[in-house]
Amino acid sequence: MLESTLPPDAYGMDGTGRMDETGSVTQDAGFSLRVHGGGAHTGVVPEGFDDIHTHILDACPRARLTEDEMLEREVSRRRNQELERRARIFDAKRRTIGVDKDTLEQQCRDNEAKRRAEKVQATVEDRQLLGVNKMLQMAENTNRQLRHETEKETKMYSLQNLHFEARREFDLNDPKAVIRAAPSRIGDDDPRCGPASMQQFNGEDLLKEERDRQQKLAMVHTLEQQIFEKEMLKRMGEGGDAEYAQQCQDVIDLRNEIEATEHGFRKEIMGKYQQGLKDKMTETSERKHAEAMSNQEHNDRELDFHSRDEFLNETRSNRRPDGQISKDSYKGSNRDERVEVFGHQLAQCEDKAQRKAMDGYQDFHHNRNQELTRKQLVMMEREKQRMKKEMAMACVSHNHTMIATKQATAEFHGKDAHRNKVHPEFFEQFGVGSR
Repeated sequence: MLESTLPPDAYGMDGTGRMDETGSVTQDAGFSLRVHGGGAHTGVVPEGFDDIHTHILDACPRARLTEDEMLEREVSRRRNQELERRARIFDAKRRTIGVDKDTLEQQCRDNEAKRRAEKVQATVEDRQLLGVNKMLQMAENTNRQLRHETEKETKMYSLQNLHFEARREFDLNDPKAVIRAAPSRIGDDDPRCGPASMQQFNGEDLLKEERDRQQKLAMVHTLEQQIFEKEMLKRMGEGGDAEYAQQCQDVIDLRNEIEATEHGFRKEIMGKYQQGLKDKMTETSERKHAEAMSNQEHNDRELDFHSRDEFLNETRSNRRPDGQISKDSYKGSNRDERVEVFGHQLAQCEDKAQRKAMDGYQDFHHNRNQELTRKQLVMMEREKQRMKKEMAMACVSHNHTMIATKQATAEFHGKDAHRNKVHPEFFEQFGVGSR
């Protein structure tokens, strides 16, 4: 709330101010404050009021008037109003001719100008409203387009990166996981192969590549041998050179010897390889046997501990040395304690039944009192409605009586009973020049 810095006498509160008939407090220094029905300051700020803001000087506080002053103001207002009315009524020219034509035309022009100004102002406001509406529509379209693009990007990202196959656990639900997965091993040099890879299962061909290579090489050698033998038979059939045949036989013998030597070397290498596998398998079997024996020993120790532990076998006493129950080993109450608890429960049930019966008895009396009170209130309400109806009927009867009396009085005095009779003395005071 704004607090005024005016001195107390500025409001005429100390008796030095005077209040005129219009309700404004006027100071001796020529300074007046505008109140309800009063004026404003004269524009000349007296000494001591230099630091006061203009909106405080133009303030309109309510005049603090006594009942006598308020009655005097009302009487003055009515007297002035009556004087203005008499001057207007008793003016014969104005009463006969009426208002000046120029004044009426000026009023019409003013009203027309006012209507045009209001129309122009309404047009400007409508254009501003249309402009603001257009800007709001553009902003809404921009936001809708941005929201559409955002939703589109979100949808595309979801379709590309958040589909079912891109989930982390998709491999658990993939129906083609076995088909798409890599083989359990890729050749003998696969780093995933461990000691268990030395085993060979039914249907598994570990030396397929080497076998295919050797089969192809054997097929080439067989074809070459057949071609050579056919060529030799052809020459022998044609009576060829015996020396050439001997050379061919030497070549064949040498080739057979080389193949026999290679076969021996290959057999020796495979024997060493098989012996290494057997040694590795034996070592693995011994190591597993030793681990199994060690695990069996640890299991025997654990079972022996479990068979002798007091906590697991529940052989520990559930009482502490001071006679109190040990909470960590207490397994429940005995029969005597359960019988005692059953007795307490029976006593509680009896007490609960007694309280329930007492509550029911109290509720019965309370409900009965409520019902009696309700019936009494209903009876009072009906009596009140009956009395109100009687009063309404009496009022209607009284109104009908008054209407009949008024109609009888109107018929007695005639149709001009509501009008005041104008005597000739009323017009004699104005003269007869304008009549």
